[in-house]
Amino acid sequence: MLKLLIKSFLILIVISLTIFLFVQTSGVDDIVSETMGKDNDDDEASKVIIVDGYKAIQLDEEVIAASGLVFEEVRSLSFKAETLAYAEVIDIAPLVSLKSEYQILLAERKILQNDLHNQNKIIERAIALHKVKSLSTRDLEKNRADRDLKSFHLSAMNTQVNAFEYKVKSKWGGTLSRLIIENAKQVEFDALASHKTSLLLLSLSKNETLDHQQQSVFVSNINQRDKAISISYLQQAQHVNNPLYGESYIYVLESNKIRLGMKLFAWIEESGVNIEGLFVPESAVIWYANQPWIYLVQDDELFIRKPLSDVRKINDGWLLKDDSLIGGDLLVTKGGQTLLSEEFKWAIPDEDDD
Repeated sequence: MLKLLIKSFLILIVISLTIFLFVQTSGVDDIVSETMGKDNDDDEASKVIIVDGYKAIQLDEEVIAASGLVFEEVRSLSFKAETLAYAEVIDIAPLVSLKSEYQILLAERKILQNDLHNQNKIIERAIALHKVKSLSTRDLEKNRADRDLKSFHLSAMNTQVNAFEYKVKSKWGGTLSRLIIENAKQVEFDALASHKTSLLLLSLSKNETLDHQQQSVFVSNINQRDKAISISYLQQAQHVNNPLYGESYIYVLESNKIRLGMKLFAWIEESGVNIEGLFVPESAVIWYANQPWIYLVQDDELFIRKPLSDVRKINDGWLLKDDSLIGGDLLVTKGGQTLLSEEFKWAIPDEDDD
């Protein structure tokens, strides 16, 4: 009986030791796992460092290659500053109508001129016949009366032509009116009538002026500067269609793709010295906290995020005036959003974390 009790007691001791050792081993494993997890978090966080006051992220070559990052040298840029304005295609139907009226007047005047010329010839013959007594004085005076009447009609027609020319110049201005009045401008007028060229009304904001000899103008039917083409100055507009605008000018656009009613974007070069800086393409800019940022490459595997400041928005990108921000570093032009995600990846808690 005593042996049985001792045996049972020993069995209980063995079972208790087994349970104790199992619990201790599980605790160690949990601690090791927790410690390894912290080490992994520390490794992840250690990829993000501070360089000269800017956050930077370190990536392995394999990660860089898999991310499809593209980086390149930043190029310098120099250009004239431009002001955005608007232009519209002028309806040339009134000009065509005036041209037709003017040609009719000229044709009628030509007929009167010929009639007067012929009547003068008749007068010359009548005077010769009158000297040799072959024509009566009455008939000579009648011929002279006919000549005076034709001369009066021609004079009236000349007055009508002059009045028409004054009306055209008053409404359309001197340069544009010459397209209607002068035969030497017929080729230019035909180009307008056949829509090979178009007249544009360029309107500026109030209190703005244009020096057409110093400032070039470019237009496009879409808001893309690189698609814009140059237009040629013709004259200052005689009137303003919209009282909200300031001075207006008429330009000629050589294109057969522009139609009546189109509204065009216009870029006017500002006078003065060129603006210089570094060109940052749109693809290189990422947005974080309502601010534009860029990534620069240092030592091949270090990517520094810097804010874009002292910049000017231009077509397809930004003009960076402070070249010290970039220095000699390469600019990440593709994959910046991926870098931003990697930078903040360490701050996202794991799903298994409590």
